[in-house]
Amino acid sequence: MEEQKNIPETIVSTYNYYKKCHSINQIAELRNLKETTIYGHIEKLISSGLVDVDEIVNQEKKEKILKVLKNKKFKGLKEVKEQLDDSITYEEVRCVLSSLKIQKDCDPNNFVQESQKLGIESHSELFDKLKHWCDKVAEEKGVPSFFILHLDTIKEILIKKPINKEELEKINGMGKKKIESYGEEILKIINSENKEFLTIDEKVNELEADITSPKNDILTVRELTKYIKNLLESDSKLSNLFVRGEISNLRKQSSGHIYFSLKDEETQIKCVFFRRANENLDFELEDGMKIIIRGEIEVYQPRGEYSIIVEEVHPDGLGALHLAFTQLKKKLEKEGLFSMEHKKQIPKFPKIIGLVTSPSGAVLQDILKVIKKRYPLVRIILFPTIVQGKKSASQIVESISLANNFPDLDVIIIGRGGGSLEDLWSFNEEIVARAIFESEVPIISAVGHETDFTIADFVADKRAPTPSVAAEIAVPDIEEIYKQIGYLKKRGAKSVYHKLKLYKSHLEQIKSKFIFKKPLEIVYKNYRQLDQTTRTLNNSISQIIQEKKEGLRIVESDIVALSPKAMLKSYKTELKQIEKSPFFKKPKKLLLNNRREINQKAYELKNNIKKIIYAKKKEIEIIESKIIALNPKAILKRGYSIVMNKNKILINSSDVKKGDEINVILHRGKINAKVKETHKN
Repeated sequence: MEEQKNIPETIVSTYNYYKKCHSINQIAELRNLKETTIYGHIEKLISSGLVDVDEIVNQEKKEKILKVLKNKKFKGLKEVKEQLDDSITYEEVRCVLSSLKIQKDCDPNNFVQESQKLGIESHSELFDKLKHWCDKVAEEKGVPSFFILHLDTIKEILIKKPINKEELEKINGMGKKKIESYGEEILKIINSENKEFLTIDEKVNELEADITSPKNDILTVRELTKYIKNLLESDSKLSNLFVRGEISNLRKQSSGHIYFSLKDEETQIKCVFFRRANENLDFELEDGMKIIIRGEIEVYQPRGEYSIIVEEVHPDGLGALHLAFTQLKKKLEKEGLFSMEHKKQIPKFPKIIGLVTSPSGAVLQDILKVIKKRYPLVRIILFPTIVQGKKSASQIVESISLANNFPDLDVIIIGRGGGSLEDLWSFNEEIVARAIFESEVPIISAVGHETDFTIADFVADKRAPTPSVAAEIAVPDIEEIYKQIGYLKKRGAKSVYHKLKLYKSHLEQIKSKFIFKKPLEIVYKNYRQLDQTTRTLNNSISQIIQEKKEGLRIVESDIVALSPKAMLKSYKTELKQIEKSPFFKKPKKLLLNNRREINQKAYELKNNIKKIIYAKKKEIEIIESKIIALNPKAILKRGYSIVMNKNKILINSSDVKKGDEINVILHRGKINAKVKETHKN
């Protein structure tokens, strides 16, 4: 469609759901976005001519809104809403205004200017604006934000909504110095709700009157900044604009607000993404990421800076959900949730199977049909679960937990039918992935069609391309089991037959042996062998007894010999022989003879020692004389000398030549000489 060319992808996605006859709240639930955001998309589609306002706002409400708008000019949407009953919402009023933009040329009585901007400022939006201003002032002064305004003070300001400085003084935490420094800025932010919805014509006329008056020939900086602020913030093109660019200087505050710059090849602009707007963001913002944002221009008057207050962020080129899928897949894979080592074995013959799926979907019937056909013996427990929408992820997690607590459950099948990425998104949620990973019971994932892949598929113990295949994986085919049993039965019978045949042949061989033909021959042979063995044994026993008797006799004779009586008799005989010896008859004479013999031996030993000493002295004297005769000093003393050349003793005249210097060593002293000539003997 030609009108869709300049419409962002996120609004086109909403339009596609709308064409399928989904309601606003259904689209918000399916896309996991706020209803106010979806209404913003619808407004853009109405102003683009793709959606008719009559499809969103019924005729009765539309007439009421037009009637109120024709009777009076209003400064803000709040004043318009006050004139209407509670059955009409702010969103419906904005949809009617969006339709009036494209009807301006057709309806001359239309009192609403094309550039008129009416918006709703919720309580949280005022808080974000005031907190944003506080953060900016704190950053400018280099102090913590609570030095400017404490959080409790901000809350009290929002509750009481002061309209002048006197009312500001009644708020805790607002002293005179703070009121003098920041009072006007705070009052402008709080009371901007009733001032920022002037039409462009009214604001321009007011500013032109100020500038053309004599007193404003020269503008102050404040007046110029105020003029620029009013001009930019009242321009309808800048109030709900879409901008494409690349993120840089990304900063995430502890408050939940996100600050970044959006840049292209030539320039950049600052952006503020408040917590209330970013809390439902499906993916993480990163430096260098290309995105498309929806928001409005805001001018920060004290510093003369303008920035975009971001309401939505979408990836440029890559869908938000697809990017979130990629980021989560990368994160969980890094943590090891997809690793094969964590996969549990699917039991071959389960007794109880748990189904986590919708009780009204076709998936349940497909699985039941396959299991009933393949393996009707198994028991199936259904855990009814919503498998699409905002609450579906938490319900899937709860069902997995219940299934794990169910006694004797063998395997769990998680499944749903095919659909778009948004339809299957519950199975891409991190809480579902972690619940599958932490499950103690093996899980088979059967989400979508064969071409659909979810995070649950990667974490599950087994991935099935379809729910029917999941049922086939979970249970065996009973027909195949019967066939297998029949095959094993035949194989067993055949094996028994062959075994019996083998044993019969073996038995025949045994029967044909000699022992079974003439068994008594073996008995008689054994009798003869027994008699021979008996005789040999008797002979051996007799011989052993004889040897033991002989040994006993020897021992007996030894005992008799060593008896006290025999020993006493032997000692008496020896004593008589000693008494008969000469020593006992004449002991003094024997001692005298022995003494003489000892003295003679001592004399002979002494003379032999003297002879040996004398001979050794003579040998020493001879050796000493030889040593003295060979001593070089003794030779030198007799008139000889030692001639040396270069520390070598000369023994041959050929060892030197004419002109060589030589040293002559004498008995006393040395002589240095020079060779004049040499002679050979």
